[in-house]
Amino acid sequence: MTKILGICGSPNKENSTTLSSLRKTLDVCAREGFDTEIIELSRYSFGGCIDCGACKKKLTCSQKDDFKTHLIPKLSDENVSGIVFASPVYFGGITGQMKTFIDRAVIFRRNGFLFANKVAGALTVGRSRNGGQELATLDIVKAALIHGMVIVPDAAPTSHFGANLWSGHPDGIDGDTIGLDTAVNLGVNMARHARK
Repeated sequence: MTKILGICGSPNKENSTTLSSLRKTLDVCAREGFDTEIIELSRYSFGGCIDCGACKKKLTCSQKDDFKTHLIPKLSDENVSGIVFASPVYFGGITGQMKTFIDRAVIFRRNGFLFANKVAGALTVGRSRNGGQELATLDIVKAALIHGMVIVPDAAPTSHFGANLWSGHPDGIDGDTIGLDTAVNLGVNMARHARK
């Protein structure tokens, strides 16, 4: 079955607003008939790319860590047709966990552009309403473009750069109905384009 993955870059293992928002996006994809899976980066142990060059020769990494043993097999699955990259906003950008993941994902570019033509979506969560969500989204978009992915925004009527949410709403993230709409609409657009 065709699969859409969600990569959650939150460092929080519990009560992550980014994870709960990502679930809303992938729930839509599941209702549209896609198999879905969330990869929580906080549950894996791996460091940054050391530019050793091992992955220039084959789909492997010299570092013996969770990226090599767990994430490479999941991400190289030929049934994956789309990936939603989700990150909280840290200092106007993505988290260190997401940046480290993106750097290590060079292996898929070096081994035949394995992410090329897969659908990519961005979901970001900031503590302030205008807390750098669009800047963090651009970090994700840049990486997806380098892989040759097809980037989709959230769907109309909220269509912009992707899903942007506000965790600091007085009623919590569930009170951010505008942001939640973008998360749902991103799922709609991910499913629509992945189906193509």
